Amino acid sequence: MDGLARWRGQRQEIFKAMARANGLPLGRRCHVELQDGTTLDGLLQLATEELLLDAERNPKLNLRIERCPFAAVEILSVARLD
Repeated sequence: MDGLARWRGQRQEIFKAMARANGLPLGRRCHVELQDGTTLDGLLQLATEELLLDAERNPKLNLRIERCPFAAVEILSVARLD
């Protein structure tokens, strides 16, 4: 296994830990309702691709579904669709 493959594997594990720590189904199809009444359906992703991820709980985490960005603190409810 080369260094890049090892880094990708570690990054995937940190991504899963970040999802658990924040109670979010990152990387899954979801229905999200925001506090302002907006509802979104689609793949829940980080708003930006970060080279280094932090697995800690972060209420200011920037997320997106499709091209609609929002912060984790704006979420009223989230439900997985898969």
